[in-house]
Amino acid sequence: MSNVGKKTGRERGEEWWQTDIIEMHPGVIRLRGYEIQDLIGRVSFPAVIWLMLRGELPGEEQAALLGTALSAAVDHG
Repeated sequence: MSNVGKKTGRERGEEWWQTDIIEMHPGVIRLRGYEIQDLIGRVSFPAVIWLMLRGELPGEEQAALLGTALSAAVDHG
């Protein structure tokens, strides 16, 4: 019996876990198509959350509003 064309358990698992949100391979991490190194230090945490949820980077007002909502949702006590 030949193993040609058969996928390993790991390959099948990787396909099962694929999403449109993140692409990850050795040396490559992309969120919604954006290279992670292009986002780090340039895009705020709320903007990254928006990107992951909506699939596009938010405007400044949208990111600020989401940041305010996230902050208000935290128990500060």
